[in-house]
Amino acid sequence: MRKFLHCSLLLAFIFLFTGCAQSYYAINPPKIVYTSSNNLEDITLNYHYDVLREKGNNKISKKEKKNNVKLVAIKITNNTDKVINIGNNAAFYNGSTMIFPMDLISTKNALKQSVPGYLFYLLMTPLTLSINNSKPYPIGLILGPLLTGGNMLAAGSANESLNKELVKYDILYRDIQPGETVFGLVGFRNMDYAPLTIKLIK
Repeated sequence: MRKFLHCSLLLAFIFLFTGCAQSYYAINPPKIVYTSSNNLEDITLNYHYDVLREKGNNKISKKEKKNNVKLVAIKITNNTDKVINIGNNAAFYNGSTMIFPMDLISTKNALKQSVPGYLFYLLMTPLTLSINNSKPYPIGLILGPLLTGGNMLAAGSANESLNKELVKYDILYRDIQPGETVFGLVGFRNMDYAPLTIKLIK
């Protein structure tokens, strides 16, 4: 009975703490239902806010708010007879204000989970467990490294998955050919929920 109790407590600790690092759930912009759209100057822009939270990436969504960043899924259709390039001859507007997309590295760094942050679980290493004045069991020698390693691996894997999707759907300085439709994930700082538009600037 006592052995069972020890095992139960150990499992409870594991389930309690391993939930700290979160896996990354892909956003997949082509599969999103876009609820907002703007059609200006023959450029059709569809966009969707809060995609991280809606896909279940709650931990990253909190980083989004903390760092005053919005990751927006977008769909752009070039209806003109010229090549459109975000950052070259076309720009985003939030309401009447021109806003500049964050570069890939800045977006990733603002949203990624902190891998070294889970080293604090090593503080559990000295933890012991004693029931009914029994000999203390050094459960911290198991829990500390186990939780540290597990969370660091999970956070690192999630960050890698996030980075891969940001790279795949990076549209900054990408040529959009006449008649072409592209999907992207764009990070913006200090923007509100005013309508998002895209306009030719040259």
